Amino acid sequence: MDPISIGLAAVGLGMQLFGGISSSEEAKKQAQISQQNFALENKVNDQRRQAMELSANRQSLENYRNVQRAKAAGLNAAVGQHAEFGSGLQGGQAQASDQGMWNAQGIAQNLEIGRNIFGLNSQISGNKALISQSQSAQATDQGISNFGGSLVKNSSTISNIASFGQAQSNNIFGGYPGTYTRQTI
Repeated sequence: MDPISIGLAAVGLGMQLFGGISSSEEAKKQAQISQQNFALENKVNDQRRQAMELSANRQSLENYRNVQRAKAAGLNAAVGQHAEFGSGLQGGQAQASDQGMWNAQGIAQNLEIGRNIFGLNSQISGNKALISQSQSAQATDQGISNFGGSLVKNSSTISNIASFGQAQSNNIFGGYPGTYTRQTI
């Protein structure tokens, strides 16, 4: 192989190797950014969960207040009719309490469903992070594989470059200008 072909082959090999290594590094950067996004998504989900918990607490308090208002209104009506000692008042009070308990149960059930959903979302985010790590490792492995493939593919070129360099170091130029005498040392 002539020196220009060997030089071009060496540059091509270098570019292949550089491209494979650079691609692997970029994949690692992308995986890190993905993991940062997953962490941010988890923080957003934590805030949503906190808002859900706060909303459920507010609904529970409002439910309790509604029950108290209903009981107070019933007692006020019974007293206004001089029936505060009758069974109608007790039935009305029980009905208000039952409705409040029914509402409280619905709030608790919805809160539990919300907690389950947030737990599942957290697991999904964890799995996404694992996939991102796996893809980063896969990109690194692919870069190593490409590097090895480049070495195998260009082994004859590498051998020629090494042989050319060795031949150059073994030649001693001498004699008259424009001529040389090859002497092997």
